[in-house]
Amino acid sequence: MAFRDPQAPGHYPSCPFRSATGLLCPGCGTLRALRDLTQGDVAAALAHNALFVAALPAALFSWLRAVRGRPPVLTSVWAGVAAVAVLLLWGVLRNCV
Repeated sequence: MAFRDPQAPGHYPSCPFRSATGLLCPGCGTLRALRDLTQGDVAAALAHNALFVAALPAALFSWLRAVRGRPPVLTSVWAGVAAVAVLLLWGVLRNCV
């Protein structure tokens, strides 16, 4: 159960990037998507931030590996470059569609 609804105005600060440009940043909707997932509403989570929903299993898997003393998944420089490229592409695509 959530204490505050992230969709209700006034509880959380707005995105500075969106306030300045009027565009959605790659992270916009992440808090709402996480709340939707905790409520079991996958469709609403995908509507708020599909990239977050898609990346969450990989992030959890990597975190579990690190907790168990194994090296996290995708720790190379190329993985970082790919992650930045995906975030930039997601930021462009979600504002064009």
